[in-house]
Amino acid sequence: MHLDYDREADALYITFREETQGRVVTHELDERRFIDRDDLGDIGIEILDVSLGVDLTGLPRRDEIAALLKAIPHPV
Repeated sequence: MHLDYDREADALYITFREETQGRVVTHELDERRFIDRDDLGDIGIEILDVSLGVDLTGLPRRDEIAALLKAIPHPV
């Protein structure tokens, strides 16, 4: 799992795996959270307006994401 933060866009992208298999489809959870999936499952998650906070409700692997956010410096 890898985390990238774009300060200018105030957006966070959490990558579960780099390579994709088949077509990638983006599912909108709400206006700030999106999950990318391919034929094998979840690829990553994009979270917008990160400075307003990060809501992990309903996200896959949320315990792992929470641990990653606690372990590194981040904007929230």
